[in-house]
Amino acid sequence: MASNRHLGRIVALQTLYELDFRREAGDETFDLGLVLKRNISRYESTVDDVFFIEELVKGVEKYEKELDDELRPLAPEWPLEQIARMDRVVLRMGLVRAAS
Repeated sequence: MASNRHLGRIVALQTLYELDFRREAGDETFDLGLVLKRNISRYESTVDDVFFIEELVKGVEKYEKELDDELRPLAPEWPLEQIARMDRVVLRMGLVRAAS
């Protein structure tokens, strides 16, 4: 199960990275549900715990502002808006899982 969770986190990371990127690019056509479904379908033969992936992605999306508010004071010299997108997404994922 651990390796499956690892793959699940990778799928969630890909999805959340795309969300962050396309939002910053001003893409108003972005549909998180469709992107999540597409990314899960790429690994459908090896992913067993789709619920885990969906909950992780939805949790980060739903609580993004609160997660960012928790992260900001932890490293004030590294504003979230200035750190690498991948790092920002990973931090949010780690915090939302720890909180749930």
